[in-house]
Amino acid sequence: MEEKYCWRCDMKVKMLNDEEFNLCREAFIHGKKVVDEELLRRNIPSYIWLEKIETFEKFRYLIEMYRLITGEYESNPNAILHHQRSQFGKECPNCEKLFRTPIAKYCPSCGYGAENLTKV
Repeated sequence: MEEKYCWRCDMKVKMLNDEEFNLCREAFIHGKKVVDEELLRRNIPSYIWLEKIETFEKFRYLIEMYRLITGEYESNPNAILHHQRSQFGKECPNCEKLFRTPIAKYCPSCGYGAENLTKV
């Protein structure tokens, strides 16, 4: 996990690596079972983390897994699902924000690389 700028959220957030993202996805799909297994693996008592969350019940375990991994509570499940580091591109050498996709050729935040784009 690393903290990087997210252009959708317009702020720095904790980006999940692929392994961490897969844990969140599995928690979303399979619920409590996956979160309990990760708590056991990390040697954390489950009563500390599995609290009542004021949100749709179907997102409960996705949000709990994200909080377990990052230590931060994120109330927006869609934000969690787009904070996978590999969904973004490289870091801009000029402004250090991430390119929006892995195949992006320029940085829309500062314009770095735009001079290499062909004009139609």
